[in-house]
Amino acid sequence: MRITTRLDTVRRDLAESKAKKQLDFRIGTISGNLKAIIADEVMEFESGDIKRIKIKKISIPANYLSFLSGYGSNRYGHALTVDEEIPLPISMERIGDHALFAAAESCEIQKNDLLGVLILLPVHLTY
Repeated sequence: MRITTRLDTVRRDLAESKAKKQLDFRIGTISGNLKAIIADEVMEFESGDIKRIKIKKISIPANYLSFLSGYGSNRYGHALTVDEEIPLPISMERIGDHALFAAAESCEIQKNDLLGVLILLPVHLTY
């Protein structure tokens, strides 16, 4: 039988606190991170264009699913995907460095423009 000391309790609380700080949101028992999808180049779009645009790198940890926020973050269009040159399995760490952007209006996307929001959720793989 183990007796929990005050030091053990403080260590556990500290570890839980650090773990919580790494997550941006919690919905019930579901926690995750929000990452801004930021343009890293200037590119012109005509209304209806769908083009791949370079973005500031987004680190996607291993065993995290990514979803795009449905809320429009850019008045000219919406990011449809975040990807990298060589797709990797979910069990590996990934780096998003490009996004597919669909323009609803003709525009010029500037470097550092917000294109959308990526939602990252940790998952436990069972295979």
